[in-house]
Amino acid sequence: MLRRFAPWLILFEVLRAGRAHWGQLDPDDRRRVTELMRRTKADPRRITAADRAELRELAGRLQFGRLLLSMGGAAVLGRRRHGRWR
Repeated sequence: MLRRFAPWLILFEVLRAGRAHWGQLDPDDRRRVTELMRRTKADPRRITAADRAELRELAGRLQFGRLLLSMGGAAVLGRRRHGRWR
């Protein structure tokens, strides 16, 4: 039974790490990212060059390197904790 839930537990840990990093971002930056994503419906073809540059700057503030390490660590620990899932 635990094997059935292991992928969901890993996903939960990854999402939790992502939410923690998102929460560290300045509220104005979070609002701006949300506005850009809603306006363009997250379609890369609808993002202008200026918006793309702004998103890159905001992504730099999010510290993607740390975010990926946190998410990767959560996934690896989840796999080890619950064994290999198929």
